[in-house]
Amino acid sequence: MMGDAVLSLGAVLAVAGVAMLRRSWSRRTRSHGLNLAAWGSLALSTALGWASAGAWGAAVEAIVAMALAFVLLGWAAWTSPPGKALASNRRVGMLPENGAPLGIGRRIVTFTFVAILALASSLALAMAGRLLALVAGAGEANANAISLFVTPLAWMGLAYALMMTGNRRRQVVMLAIAAVAAVPAYLIGAMT
Repeated sequence: MMGDAVLSLGAVLAVAGVAMLRRSWSRRTRSHGLNLAAWGSLALSTALGWASAGAWGAAVEAIVAMALAFVLLGWAAWTSPPGKALASNRRVGMLPENGAPLGIGRRIVTFTFVAILALASSLALAMAGRLLALVAGAGEANANAISLFVTPLAWMGLAYALMMTGNRRRQVVMLAIAAVAAVPAYLIGAMT
């Protein structure tokens, strides 16, 4: 019974936090005090949810907050007047303008770097993570699981970094640094 009351209090604080954020963000000038109170209310709501029912309670409080935010933002979008600015006619550079070269070679190199070489480098990082786990005393199965977690995360990070870097030399350096991480694992594997 006490847990339900704490969970309900957390839900009230979640609603209050979202309402305060909406009020604060709709003002002409930013209110740091109201923002702080709103985020504090949301943090306390999460803490109360966790205290009453663990992860499930924290999830309930988050759902209450997100549901109210969805309703408030939907209402604001529905009732807001249409904007006066015209939509931009910018092109994203996906296709060249009429008569411009397609740049197929550059596009193939970018794809190779991001899809193939970044995957190889992320596998190297995963091998290094597996070796670190084994050195730290993890079991074989846990070390393998760690490498399986590291691979997609490292691939995503490398792909993002490569796409945000326009300089090919920097891209090669990023891939090389990630690939070098596997050298100790290769050496230890070759010696055993």
